[in-house]
Amino acid sequence: MPLYEGLGSGGEKTAVVMDLGEAFTKCGFAGETGPRCIIPSEIKRPDVTKPVRVVQYNINTEELYSYLKEFIHMLYFRHLLVNPRDRRVVIIESVLCPSHFRDTLTRVLFKHFEVRVLPNYSMCSA
Repeated sequence: MPLYEGLGSGGEKTAVVMDLGEAFTKCGFAGETGPRCIIPSEIKRPDVTKPVRVVQYNINTEELYSYLKEFIHMLYFRHLLVNPRDRRVVIIESVLCPSHFRDTLTRVLFKHFEVRVLPNYSMCSA
């Protein structure tokens, strides 16, 4: 990281940008020209032979919560190598995304990973 980058922003770290797609997830940092990683949107579970897709809209909330928790943990700690508490997050999502998926993703990020909330930002659940 160049010295001038840290001085100009007052030490504020760049936000993490996530685009959770049904087939692939793109993830990186705000201000960069492209994503740091493009990976399949799936996790490997020891009890299942095939990889499990993370972006599913027709499963119950608790199962979706565990899949998203494991997947986002992998994104932060294996691919981005940053602490979620230190960075703000920007989620890119489809307009047609169901509200229960959005609510579960929000619960994983704010409750489990304790990501920072933007100032002057009010959360509303539909």
